[in-house]
Amino acid sequence: MPQKVISKAKKSVKKTVRRTKRSAKSNLLSLFLFIVVALIAYWYATNQELNDPMTYGASQNEEGFYYYTLVSAQDYYYSANHLEGESLESALRLIVNEGFSAQRYQDAKDVLALSDLSLSDSTKVMNIYNGALVQATWDSTSWHREHVWPNARLGIPRVTESGRNQASDLHNLRAITPAVNSSRSDRFFSAGSGSNQTTADGGYYPGDDHKGDVARILLYMVIMYDFLTLTDDNLEDESNHYTMAGATMGKLSLLLEWHKEDPVDDFERQRNQVIFEAQGNRNPFIDKPEYVHLIWEGKTIEELLEPEDSIEETHVQHFIILMTKSRGLFYA
Repeated sequence: MPQKVISKAKKSVKKTVRRTKRSAKSNLLSLFLFIVVALIAYWYATNQELNDPMTYGASQNEEGFYYYTLVSAQDYYYSANHLEGESLESALRLIVNEGFSAQRYQDAKDVLALSDLSLSDSTKVMNIYNGALVQATWDSTSWHREHVWPNARLGIPRVTESGRNQASDLHNLRAITPAVNSSRSDRFFSAGSGSNQTTADGGYYPGDDHKGDVARILLYMVIMYDFLTLTDDNLEDESNHYTMAGATMGKLSLLLEWHKEDPVDDFERQRNQVIFEAQGNRNPFIDKPEYVHLIWEGKTIEELLEPEDSIEETHVQHFIILMTKSRGLFYA
């Protein structure tokens, strides 16, 4: 065979070998990068704190306890992640007071006309306890401003229109039918069933469709104002009303049950957002109802986690999605 042909063949073989080596290196690098990205994707999918901000849920187990979820680093409740009991209570107290801007009591006339709008008719507000739909615009007769935690039990004199204090906190105020406002008065909440009614022990039952809303409002108030107390005891005593000694409300045991029996709904979520925009803070027990169990019912985070099979299924789905995106990046 001529020398030139041999030399040419050798050069061709060398080029082929070099191309093969480069191709192998390229494939190994791509495989390595794919594995790295896949591992990162899996870790990302299983680490809830780095996911996009979660939509607050209200899923419950068979006993009515709300499942626990973490939130992202940008979320309103991030500093409350992983906390239970008194530590969680303290964290929430800081959260709801930060950014809070007390509004005048008279401002509630305008804010409630938006926050309490009916979900079925945007021209009307839904009055608490009886659920009546009345015109939204304040006219002083269609609805009044109800203190769910009564003004008489807030430890201060009757609020004035210009007052900015716990009696003007918008989370605690609801639109109410004037006649219902009179019958409810400053009564504590007590057991009942069906529609709203006064009770034999001198209390008031808010109605099956409103008892959860009431519970979450009162639980917010005791977190927001550390001088308020929720209890089951001595609520019938009215001699100390409008004094700090009478800054008590309840019944706590019922509120905890009502919180589970009447779950968070879209009406409450609407109110929470409108009030957040008006006074700068949120009711955490509407957004994160599981916090109630961790503070007042002695539950642990571990006890409130969703069943492992549901969690793992979600993580696997995230992993598959992220791996598919990663693979497309390197093998497109």
